[in-house]
Amino acid sequence: MRGRLGRRALAWAALLMVLALGPLVAHSYRPEARVTVTTYREFSDLEFLQLQEDLRVRLQRESVAGMPEFNMVSAATYFEIHQGGTPVILVDNSAGRLLVIASVE
Repeated sequence: MRGRLGRRALAWAALLMVLALGPLVAHSYRPEARVTVTTYREFSDLEFLQLQEDLRVRLQRESVAGMPEFNMVSAATYFEIHQGGTPVILVDNSAGRLLVIASVE
């Protein structure tokens, strides 16, 4: 019986150490999220389409000039810009505001 109590106490002590030290270790090794969020007034459909087209042309020029290749995925109310398969910018015009979310290196 005494050995059983000692193992329980050891298990509880280990659990308490994990609970106490876990968040500290996780915080020190957690990658830092670098994202910017900016909002503007809602664009009209025509303004939003023009913004998409201007960015598409600019990205094509930069790709030709030797910049890393960008791809654009678009729908009626949003578009995403991907670099190497990773989304780097999301522009959403559906919530009464134009929302721009960008990852920053």
